[in-house]
Amino acid sequence: MRGPERAAVVLTLRRSKFLMLLICLAGLFVVQPMLPRSPGGAAAIHLDVALSLVLLAGIWSISRRTSLLLACVSLISVGLGAAWLARTDGNPTLALVALGCFLGFLIFTVGSVLGHVLAAEEVTTDTILGGVCVYLLLAVVWTLIYGILERLQPGSFATQGNSLFSADDPGALLVPDLVYYSVFTLTTIGPQEIHPLSGPARAWTGIEAMIGQFYVAVLIARLVGLHTSQRRGDT
Repeated sequence: MRGPERAAVVLTLRRSKFLMLLICLAGLFVVQPMLPRSPGGAAAIHLDVALSLVLLAGIWSISRRTSLLLACVSLISVGLGAAWLARTDGNPTLALVALGCFLGFLIFTVGSVLGHVLAAEEVTTDTILGGVCVYLLLAVVWTLIYGILERLQPGSFATQGNSLFSADDPGALLVPDLVYYSVFTLTTIGPQEIHPLSGPARAWTGIEAMIGQFYVAVLIARLVGLHTSQRRGDT
């Protein structure tokens, strides 16, 4: 890539806080359906790499808030360290630590991006990208929640296979089945191959479905309101 082209790319990323985050999220959800929905193996590794890229892009999206940046970087560093050790030692407890760290960071990222979208006074490309990022981040947040529930209480979800987490890969963070389940629940399509069995799994499934519907309604109303205000201001 030539100097001017590289500078143009950097300038675009600086102007848009959420473009890189959206690209990484899209990569996670585009790659996931192409992977076999089986526990462990290459599919889980690829998803964990995609999740790591989403986390790093999340840091970029909130990097202008220097007061909280150090705390977020520390949380991600602890999570990545625990995830690496979980992969190396096959320790499911370390995987839980990593999932908890990542979940905390993503919840903060969702709040930060959503605050930016709701505080915007006009509809811009950045506002729209931020709104889409929040919606996709919600699917990732609930994927982590489902992963924690399944690790704490194996059998929380009924699947066509024997187990979501393979005994050969106990350190896996994500599996395609849970990503698939979270996306279909958020969009209220309703997955057919996996079902919640435990009380907490059912409760969190219902909460995700409701939040998915409420978020779309609120976001559309917000964008329409901003667009109407802009048109009135231009006339």
